[in-house]
Amino acid sequence: FSSLSVGSSGLKMLSAPAYDRQEYAPSTSPDRLVITDTSLSLVVKDVPSSIKTIQSTAESLGGFLVSSNLNQPESAASGTITVRVPSDKRDSALDQFKNLAVKVVSQNTTGRDVTDQYQDLDARLSTLTKTKTKFESILDQTTRIADILEVQRELINLQSQIDSITGQQDYLKKSADLSKIVVYLS
Repeated sequence: FSSLSVGSSGLKMLSAPAYDRQEYAPSTSPDRLVITDTSLSLVVKDVPSSIKTIQSTAESLGGFLVSSNLNQPESAASGTITVRVPSDKRDSALDQFKNLAVKVVSQNTTGRDVTDQYQDLDARLSTLTKTKTKFESILDQTTRIADILEVQRELINLQSQIDSITGQQDYLKKSADLSKIVVYLS
């Protein structure tokens, strides 16, 4: 499975097989799979209280806390909180977060369409599953121990690839289902 880093500007690949680093052309599929990240910068009256409110709001919308950071120097507090909320509740969450602000300094939303990447993984998964089925039928007919061991090694390899692709698809789906919101507070 690829190593991933999620920053405030979006999803970044740190290391992945070469096929994962390619750019995917826009698909004409009607069912888009888009990973959406939003950053919001707010001036608030009380940073610690706002962090708690943002976390509880995200949780009440079916989301969760990813991370939070609070700095309280002698002059004025600042902080950052990252939450994930269901994509269909992102706008509601943003509205509620903005209502905490004395001033909305900035808002930035980015989306990454992973539909083609997901479909490519689906096609590869189908091919691997068919190949695994063929090897299983070969295993049923094989009687020589050396052949049995060789087929079992191939089955283990295929299952490992299937599990990896399934994990990648699950990650993409969950990332699209739950929008990431990073809120900078001062």
